[in-house]
Amino acid sequence: MRPRDVKPPPRALYLVANRPVDYRVLDPGAPAPTPETPVYRDSAAGDAYAAPGYGDVRYFPGFLTPEYLIVAGLDLDRPERPLQVATYLGGGETVYASARNLYVAVTRYGGEREPGKPSLGVLPGQPLAATTVLYRFSLEGGRAVFRAQGEVPGAVLNQFSLDEHEGYLRGATTQGDVWASGEGAARNNVYVLDRDLTVVGRLEGIAPGERIYAARFLGERAYLVTFKKVDPFFVLDLADPRAPRVLGYLKIPGYSDYLHPYDEDHVLGFGKDTVEAAEAGVRGRGDFAFYQGLKVALFDVRDVAHPVERFRVILGARGSDSPLLRDHKALLFSRERGLLAFPLLLTEAVPGDPAGYGPLVFQGAYVFHLDPERGFQLRGRITHLTEEDYRRAREGGHGGYPGESLAERFVERCLYIGDTLYTLSQGMIKAHDLRDLAEVGSLELAGR
Repeated sequence: MRPRDVKPPPRALYLVANRPVDYRVLDPGAPAPTPETPVYRDSAAGDAYAAPGYGDVRYFPGFLTPEYLIVAGLDLDRPERPLQVATYLGGGETVYASARNLYVAVTRYGGEREPGKPSLGVLPGQPLAATTVLYRFSLEGGRAVFRAQGEVPGAVLNQFSLDEHEGYLRGATTQGDVWASGEGAARNNVYVLDRDLTVVGRLEGIAPGERIYAARFLGERAYLVTFKKVDPFFVLDLADPRAPRVLGYLKIPGYSDYLHPYDEDHVLGFGKDTVEAAEAGVRGRGDFAFYQGLKVALFDVRDVAHPVERFRVILGARGSDSPLLRDHKALLFSRERGLLAFPLLLTEAVPGDPAGYGPLVFQGAYVFHLDPERGFQLRGRITHLTEEDYRRAREGGHGGYPGESLAERFVERCLYIGDTLYTLSQGMIKAHDLRDLAEVGSLELAGR
């Protein structure tokens, strides 16, 4: 029987941050200073800054990363109470939180280690083995309380590689290297762990020779994108936590860096198009592919055994990029409005050279209308650059990319309030009418 929570979680706000340990340059022969712990100020406790004592700092055994992980919690039902602050030494590469638990994932590289001792790495010629060590902290009214520790083979990609569902933690990892062979070759796995972080279900050896580029867990399903030359898009069944299985997959050119749910039957993918080296006429080793322009796809997963790429759009050429490929907060999406918008930088193709980087031709936001019947329909483009800026980019150096002064006007975020669409860069905010994308105002940001 599955573990279930019956009480609603208390109302609380949690802030998780990383802070490197301070290093100081000393005169030769000077005594080494004692490292400072992180400082913070809580208005409920007064105006003075506070810092945890060394006896209050915990650590992740076996990990020597010179970085603090700070977890601060506030009970929203009792906001007058001081913050509950916990500090851990050793970093925390990936953090995932559910309504009741905080999970911290740290990667250990190398072979076996003695309990309480750090890994000593690997010997020359050995494959670089990775293990993800997981820590579970229960979230209790503003406090993060350590509850369990476990580990799984391989390394997680990001927070979307972890998910909690009905009391179980699911995780997707990659072992090995895509350029290695034999025992060191890449392979991908999905694990299901209970509250004690003991593995109760596993699905291993997915897409040998490739690595995970994107993962998304949605209820009793999971979606994975792996890649080396082509993009297998996998649909996984996690209804039985002790027996995860592959339902179906699709092989297509390109890959997705980020997967976003559209509805229960469709998934959005954001990544890049590719062309195989052999197809591009590159002689010699052809087991790789060249990245090309940005690719946005809508996957139809109604037939789970045979998912299809129902619609796709390719934007720009090699060298094109978007913050969305690394930060999901760069996406603006409203299914009810049929609205899809995100910032991007587009380059021009180099004729006959799939490995060449062309000059910048656009930076700003693309605004689409999206629905499952008609796909992606471009409504308009919004930029904070002028024609003179683009001319300077085309005629300037650095491969046609603008310098730092122009980069201040690179659109980084899109948002809407009512019927107004806002685009934001470091140097400007623009407002457009969502109905026809007509510009209704702009604001130069002071000091830029």
